[in-house]
Amino acid sequence: MSVPWPQGSVQDPPTHGQTLTYLDDLGVWIDSRRRDLDRLDKKVQTRDQGIQDMAMTLTVWQAIKDRYTDLVRVWDSGRVTPTDLKKIAVMTWANLNDMLTPGTTLTSGGGLSVSLPEACRMLEALVAQLSSRYQLAPVSTETSARIAALVAQVERIKDQTKLEPAQFQQTDAVAALEFGVKDLNEKANRGADIGGILAPLEVRAALMERDLIVGHAERAMLSQKVNAIKARRTALIARETAITALVEKTQASVDPAPKYAVPHVEALGEIPSTAPELDEYIARLEKVNAALDIVQKANQKALADLKALTTRFESAEAIKDPSDPLAASLSSQIRALLEQTPAPLSVIDPLIAAYEASGVSS
Repeated sequence: MSVPWPQGSVQDPPTHGQTLTYLDDLGVWIDSRRRDLDRLDKKVQTRDQGIQDMAMTLTVWQAIKDRYTDLVRVWDSGRVTPTDLKKIAVMTWANLNDMLTPGTTLTSGGGLSVSLPEACRMLEALVAQLSSRYQLAPVSTETSARIAALVAQVERIKDQTKLEPAQFQQTDAVAALEFGVKDLNEKANRGADIGGILAPLEVRAALMERDLIVGHAERAMLSQKVNAIKARRTALIARETAITALVEKTQASVDPAPKYAVPHVEALGEIPSTAPELDEYIARLEKVNAALDIVQKANQKALADLKALTTRFESAEAIKDPSDPLAASLSSQIRALLEQTPAPLSVIDPLIAAYEASGVSS
């Protein structure tokens, strides 16, 4: 990326979008030039000459940085009016020794009598001159930005790795990646050709960060699934208890009672920890639930049958003549059987049919 060039002029202020793009590009360019200057400064420190040239170059960079800071302050994260945009245009094209941040100076002479774009071109020329003198190939803005992004990515990977369970922390791989990026940065600062090692490191970092993100997401989903299974298992255990009580009541109330056994949820064992095993466990839980449905319905039907027979007997009894000997005898037998525990439904049913057909209704 070359020197950022602003849109518009003092008479024709840039639009909101143009200003945003320019300030973003200028900020990246300033940071990149600073990294170049740091590399150059290390070279200069090893020699007796070039210190004054380096100081002047740093002064120009600082002047540009100060004006950029003022522009960002006026920009106010995009909360600008047309008047503010015009002010930004004026500040961009005015000499750097004008409209300084209060309390700052650019040089002992009182400033630089060049505009911000001119100062940027001046700085490019100075950096190129110094780089040539000290045989230090300047890192392009794009490459510098990629290195900075890679360093930031490694920090994210290190932070995210610390959040991983101990058994999933790939500390050796992270340390190797960190060493590789550090070595890359040092080579870039020495002016070495890093074109062949930057891209592979970017791929390694991208894959590692992707794996961390995917692994974290998968474990989060797995944790949610385990929690859902725990809730489902707890609910089925409670249902098992209730149905067990229902079966006991049915067996004490009717004969014959349903012969279905109540399945035991706890017989399934502990909840597993891997996704395939969890899916299988869920399927087994649902089979237990289906079996509980069968037991519940069968026992509820048996109790309902007893209630239906009792209601049927009471309805018939209400219309029978109590003086009829046969009806009275059948009534006495049926009532005794209904009060018996468990009540023999297969015996009571035909007796009630006989009772309904006997005697004379009142």
